[in-house]
Amino acid sequence: MKTLALQSQPADASLPLQNRLSFAIHRINALLQQLANPLFQEFGLDMVTSRVMVAIFQREAVTVGELAELLATPQPTVSHQVKRLDRLGYLSRQPGRPDSRRVLLRLTPRGREVAGSLDAYSREVMSLLEAAIGEGELGRVRDALARVDQALQARKPAAVRRESSVDE
Repeated sequence: MKTLALQSQPADASLPLQNRLSFAIHRINALLQQLANPLFQEFGLDMVTSRVMVAIFQREAVTVGELAELLATPQPTVSHQVKRLDRLGYLSRQPGRPDSRRVLLRLTPRGREVAGSLDAYSREVMSLLEAAIGEGELGRVRDALARVDQALQARKPAAVRRESSVDE
C-alpha cells in the first residue's frame, strides 16, 4: 500500500479520528454542504459549482487557471464545472485582452443573480461561524488556517502546482 509522506514526524497514532484536525475540517465541510444543499439544488448546483460562481462574482472576470488556483482544485475539475455553468446559462466565456488565447469567464445577468444569492448565503454562514468562534478568536483561527494552507501547498508535488497555474 502506498503511503503519503506529508510530515517528518509520525502523528500520534493513539489520537482518535474525531480529535484530528483533518477530520474536523472534513466534518465541518460536510455539515456546511448538508445545510446548503437545498439552496444549491434550487439552482442546479453543488458545493463546487457554487464556490466557482461566488469566486467569479467577487472578481468580475477570471480564468479557469485562476479559479483552479484559488479553489485548490485540479484544472480539469474546474473546466468541467465551468462547462456545466455555461450549459445552465450562468456564465459566458470571452477572449481576454490583449491575449485572445486567455479565456475570461464572466457571469451572465442570471448568473450574477444566482451568485448574489449564493454569496449572501455564504455571508450568513460566515456570521454563524463568527458567532460560534467569537470575534476575539476569529483572527487567530484565520491565521492558523492560513498557515495550514501554506504548509499543505508546500507539500504539493511540482507537477500539481504547475497544473493548477495553467490558464484555459
